Amino acid sequence: MRYLWPEYVYTSQGWQSDVLVALAEDGRIAGLQPRVVAGRPFVLPAGAVLERLPGKALLPGFVNVHSHVFQRALRGQAQRPVSGRDTFWSWRQAMYAEAQRLDPERLRVLARVTYREMLAAGYTTVGEFHYVHHRPDGRPYSPPTLMAEALLQAAREAGIRLVLLLAAYMRNDFGQPALEEQRRFCDPSLAAYLERVEALRALGVAIGLAPHSVRAVPEDWLRAIAAYSRQHRLPLHIHADEQPAEIESCLAACGCRPIELLARCEVLGPQTTVVHATHADGNELALLADSRTTVCLCPTTEGDLGDGIPPYRELRAQGIALAIGSDSNTRLDPFEELRWAEYTARLRYGQRRVLVTEPDASPGPYLLTCGCEHGAAALGVEGGRLEAGRLADLVAVDLEHPMLQGWTPDSLLDSLFFGASAEVVAAVWVAGRQVYTR
Repeated sequence: MRYLWPEYVYTSQGWQSDVLVALAEDGRIAGLQPRVVAGRPFVLPAGAVLERLPGKALLPGFVNVHSHVFQRALRGQAQRPVSGRDTFWSWRQAMYAEAQRLDPERLRVLARVTYREMLAAGYTTVGEFHYVHHRPDGRPYSPPTLMAEALLQAAREAGIRLVLLLAAYMRNDFGQPALEEQRRFCDPSLAAYLERVEALRALGVAIGLAPHSVRAVPEDWLRAIAAYSRQHRLPLHIHADEQPAEIESCLAACGCRPIELLARCEVLGPQTTVVHATHADGNELALLADSRTTVCLCPTTEGDLGDGIPPYRELRAQGIALAIGSDSNTRLDPFEELRWAEYTARLRYGQRRVLVTEPDASPGPYLLTCGCEHGAAALGVEGGRLEAGRLADLVAVDLEHPMLQGWTPDSLLDSLFFGASAEVVAAVWVAGRQVYTR
């Protein structure tokens, strides 16, 4: 048994001081132990190791629910004009060009560097929405899982937990065949896609299903993938309502909006996460709430691409669980991601404290829940909170960092989210193993 002794630990009761965090050999939290019991110091079991963390506070590890790791190569490289009015759709051409340059080794090296950057920022788990499967001309590698295995190897080398969200892709848009630059994303049949899922599951990979979008996957694929997800109790993630043009295409082809189509195809549910939902309307939000579907927000990417500002107040009013993702990886900082969720909500509604649990609450506790607990649930990971039996995914923040000057136990979470950045992260543990120290 190993014990960590920080200055503060964040639990479901808030910040607690003089608490030891016991780490079991199986990578889980064995318990939270007060250092003083009945007026006497707690005596460690024989052979136990105590690691003191003075000036540090322990949080649960942040969960990056939605990443396209190869897009890290575009950071700062896609800001010059390429059309008269640059939008998501013009940016997509730069993304496709970068995807064409990938091979298994290039992907592994880029992913390893990016995953290490995620760890340094405080992310302990990443959901990798992976769709660059095949050779540029669409021919499968040998084995067909080679690109996915490159990501898995990169995650092992970096030390981060990875949930592979294996994307299904078949076409460019409703009634349109795949573009030449999309061929390496696409499978010739649903059976071919599921064969690759089965092959990775046989390797013991933590996996989820990821029909890319209603544009890229027809209704029969959506229904079958959703049924497979329910049968095997696997997460299902899908982009929806990110762009107005996507909604217009869906209305024209199917007579309904994207999230309504997902409901029609029985995709929504507690195991499902809709990524973005930026332009969801009232009926779609009600469908998400009734089905207990999670929404993953990606504020820094949504801002970079000009997607728009999600309906935060309505999402909260409906009780929809919110999680965060770094998406295109233009920035890797969960504090920034969560801060911009609240800031853009303020810009949309002209008021402060939008993402709160109670009218008289500050945003900090709910933002932490979004960044940790909701994210873990969206990926089927038993983390997100510091309590016995949960995975020992931990982040230590430096309470003496200049960014946190003036903090108090009552204001510490708000100081982190509204006054600090990932620079305050001092150490990170994944499944009880320390994988990063500043």
